[in-house]
Amino acid sequence: MKNFTTEQLISELGLAGEKIIINYLSEQRRIVKQSIDKFDSQKDITVDGNLTVEVKTQQPYVKMNALTFRPNQLRKCRNVNELYFVTAKAQISPSYKWNNCIFKVDPKNFVTKSYTTSYGVDMVAIPIEQEAVQFVKKLSEEEGRELAKYTQSNYKFGKRKY
Repeated sequence: MKNFTTEQLISELGLAGEKIIINYLSEQRRIVKQSIDKFDSQKDITVDGNLTVEVKTQQPYVKMNALTFRPNQLRKCRNVNELYFVTAKAQISPSYKWNNCIFKVDPKNFVTKSYTTSYGVDMVAIPIEQEAVQFVKKLSEEEGRELAKYTQSNYKFGKRKY
């Protein structure tokens, strides 16, 4: 595989997560339409004609037992009809319980915590252990392998990401 920049890895990981959710929703016999605008500020997917869906794909934040995103994504996450998180395997903790999972998060009721990374990046964390976060399913081995192609751990390898 060619060498990707950090930005390309993040983009490819996000696209893979969206495909996983599109397949999941299709298996539920829902009508799925992916946004053609890569920078759509409202949603990633439309389901059943008019329901907006946002998908976040990442390694879970093991230390906080949480799902995370940048603060500029909070409004988008709150304003969709359905919010999904797809977790890749956390390289820092390969046996972590919530590796390679799909979560459905209630966009109107999830509780957040703010934190700043050791590199000074402000982030929003959604603790997994709350009523608004519902475990949906474990990913298949194939899905997990695909996500692993695009993940890296700056913590594990001592690299600055930002």
